[in-house]
Amino acid sequence: MKRRVRIETIGKTFVLYEQQWRSEAYFFGDLVHKGSEGESKVFGLEDGIKARPNWRLGLKGDLPPEISILLPKVKKPVLSNIGMLIIAFLCLGIVYFAAT
Repeated sequence: MKRRVRIETIGKTFVLYEQQWRSEAYFFGDLVHKGSEGESKVFGLEDGIKARPNWRLGLKGDLPPEISILLPKVKKPVLSNIGMLIIAFLCLGIVYFAAT
């Protein structure tokens, strides 16, 4: 379910507001980068921190500096798609030649 919410920062925490609802306070340090979705950078809670760790927060466009310094850094994957493809072909070759 996609909803537009307002974010209010309070020190190193933030609260989400939506019409007549307010979330509990979350620490920016508890967020992890979950990837990108279209033009948005997607963040979520690290597993096991809160009772509902599956929500995601997508931030579109340029982030305000006061928020971007608090968000976790975007980590590039250790292996790219090309790297995974090369590893798959190597494993396939090993299995093929081991069977003969």
